[in-house]
Amino acid sequence: MNTPKLTKSNEDYLEAIGLLSEKSGSAQVRDIAKMLNVKMPSVTTGVKHLADLGLVQYTQYAPVKLTEKGAQKAKEIIERHATIFRFLSEILHISDERADKIACQMEHIMTAEEIQRLANLTIINKKD
Repeated sequence: MNTPKLTKSNEDYLEAIGLLSEKSGSAQVRDIAKMLNVKMPSVTTGVKHLADLGLVQYTQYAPVKLTEKGAQKAKEIIERHATIFRFLSEILHISDERADKIACQMEHIMTAEEIQRLANLTIINKKD
């Protein structure tokens, strides 16, 4: 079963859950809210939607855990962000803080092919 097209918000939640899960294996709603600078009820609504899509396991008051499908999607989103961030910071010499903000926006609209081109340029320029 394919994952339906995710919204920017869905992707932001998955990315946050993925990053928090890398540290501790799961993510608390309060930690997701803090990371994304949103209120906890917003996170609960978003996480419930991700659970309906089969991307996370969520029970009220329990940590949020990625499903296998959710973990794969979160990994893709995190890698897209990292690739764009590296290009902006290493090739364009944009400050890390600004590069992170720009990458957060670009990761949602760029295609996989476009991101791969940025990755290739970053690799080529590292060899020089």
